[in-house]
Amino acid sequence: MEFDDMKAAWQTLDRRLEQQHALNLQLFRDSRADKARSGLRPLFWGQIAQIIFGVLMILLGVSTWSSQREVVGLFFSGIIVHVYGVLAIMFAGITLGMIQRLDYAAPVLTIQKQLARLRGFYIRSGMIIGLSWWLFWIPFVASLFAWLAGVDFYANMGAAIGWCIASGVVGLLGTWAFHRWAQRSGRTRLREAMDSNMTGSSLRKAQSILDEIRRFEEE
Repeated sequence: MEFDDMKAAWQTLDRRLEQQHALNLQLFRDSRADKARSGLRPLFWGQIAQIIFGVLMILLGVSTWSSQREVVGLFFSGIIVHVYGVLAIMFAGITLGMIQRLDYAAPVLTIQKQLARLRGFYIRSGMIIGLSWWLFWIPFVASLFAWLAGVDFYANMGAAIGWCIASGVVGLLGTWAFHRWAQRSGRTRLREAMDSNMTGSSLRKAQSILDEIRRFEEE
């Protein structure tokens, strides 16, 4: 076989190997992308549940402030519960939109950036919705009692309500201070554990799958 023939044969073989590798990579990406998409379903349904929860909060809040206009404490409690419900729905809606906009056909780095933005928003909104319960439980319980039995929670609690508010403020500030301390103290494992806990299993799984695709592409 002439040298030129051998060279052409090797070039043909090389092209076929490249095509086979590209095909294998695409098949791997497609299977991993489907797995990442299905892995985010718990997060998707969690946001649907949060929207339903938000609607219930709005109904409770509206029922309270519309029927307790003469009782200042209960009126403003209803307003607070109403606003909380709106925020819960808004945050869940934004999260759902970010999930739907994930482009699994894009380069892995692009998907990772999209996922990082989703993760960051999910953590921040979750902290707002979750940490507010240190104080939010007070207007929530007041609204619930007013709706169920027409009872003025604040009148029945008397001076003890001040202690409830104070303990809520202390708990909220303490949680915030601990989070700041964990972020700045150089305790990497503690910070990573906290971030992992706040991120949720769905986002962790999706990130792990993207890392797997990227390693495969680099091989």
